[in-house]
Amino acid sequence: MKKIISMIGIYVLCALASYGCNPKQEALSEKGGIWVVYDRECRKCHKVNGKGSLIGRFIAKIPNFTNTKWQDNVSDSRLIISVANGKKKMPGYKGKLKDEEIVDLVKICVRSFYPPQEQ
Repeated sequence: MKKIISMIGIYVLCALASYGCNPKQEALSEKGGIWVVYDRECRKCHKVNGKGSLIGRFIAKIPNFTNTKWQDNVSDSRLIISVANGKKKMPGYKGKLKDEEIVDLVKICVRSFYPPQEQ
């Protein structure tokens, strides 16, 4: 019985870890422009769909960009400051990215997940 419970636990952890990962989705960098930067710097945590992994949302407090309430309650300037200086576990990108890239990540990439696309 303990072995079955352990196997179920491992299966659930693996499923949660892979949540939000869809290998069939093409790289966002194929869109070109600022999406190349999102693909390189942001995708590993925020994922292709902008939701982040389930574990990441609960443990690291990664925001779900498709959440309309979150989008409505966060300003562009607040997001730009967070991307530039970092927040909690997210590193700051000031000095690594151009100021224009930071602004575009917020205004083009993050805001493109709102409203959420119908699936």
